[in-house]
Amino acid sequence: MSWRPAAIAVLAAASCGASPSAGAPLASTASLVARLGRAGHGEARLVQTVVAQGETLRADRGRVALEPPDRLRLDFAASGERITMRGDGGEWLQPAMKQLLILRPEQAQTVVATWRAFLDGGAGAYRERALGPRRYRLIPIADANADADSLEVELGPDRLPRRVQIWVQDQRWWLTLSSWSFGRPKGPTAFTVRAPAGYAVLEWP
Repeated sequence: MSWRPAAIAVLAAASCGASPSAGAPLASTASLVARLGRAGHGEARLVQTVVAQGETLRADRGRVALEPPDRLRLDFAASGERITMRGDGGEWLQPAMKQLLILRPEQAQTVVATWRAFLDGGAGAYRERALGPRRYRLIPIADANADADSLEVELGPDRLPRRVQIWVQDQRWWLTLSSWSFGRPKGPTAFTVRAPAGYAVLEWP
């Protein structure tokens, strides 16, 4: 299939198999977790870039929204894709396929594994290794194949995540985050997507 959804990096990263976290946040997530805890809601601009053998295959621009304890929303500008996750499930709107996929709670929480460290600190799911000033590698505790499934997180001068690198087979997916903003919680309605008229509504198998 030639069509490749913008949200595929988030889905592929779910192979990390991270479990819910406990304990103090990791150094790479502590500032974001603290800001989210004080405000209740955070958003950032997102550029998702796919690189293979030194060549940029695609770049998708959008926004990410996070709301503790378990809400995530990704909106991609060019494709119109929307993907949301909550404790009770989630949705994935795919305009290219004119369909809305419904995620069950366990599917939504598996898919959000990469972002969950930014919501709860990641201490129970990842081991952290410092790579340099404001750069860290996060290695899934439950996965023996650490090299394939680890993440790299780079922080900006404000100690908020600026760049995340994910390995997806032989590709590198760079998530570049900028213009972080924080405010009051928007609630579950802001993290729910409805199907437009004429769209098929399907449950994720």
